[in-house]
Amino acid sequence: MGLFLQVLTVLVITVSLQGWVALGCLEEEMIALLHLKDSLKYPNGTSLPSWRIAHPNCCEWDWESIVCNSITGRVTELYVERVRNQELGDWYFNASLFLPFQQLYYLSLWNNRIAGWVENKGLLS
Repeated sequence: MGLFLQVLTVLVITVSLQGWVALGCLEEEMIALLHLKDSLKYPNGTSLPSWRIAHPNCCEWDWESIVCNSITGRVTELYVERVRNQELGDWYFNASLFLPFQQLYYLSLWNNRIAGWVENKGLLS
């Protein structure tokens, strides 16, 4: 009977925690990711093909190069490496695109020909 109660307790706790687990990334972060993708100006939008509004859960494996906090659903790591076509020349990105990411602690933009950034244009520019 003791083992049964232990298993039952674990099951109840597991089911209870299901309500606390984030279901996906936050909308504001998903929108910022889509703006970031757009800012890469890769021909025909072929850079980061898994980043699509049709798949709104950017924390799932459907979206490449992203790691999220499993409890808060916030993006914690972004690996946007070698995704910009080198033939497009230097990239001056909008640093304000990263403002919605309140828990981002690792960002890699390696090998994208970053030459600098533009003045704060906000998320809609």
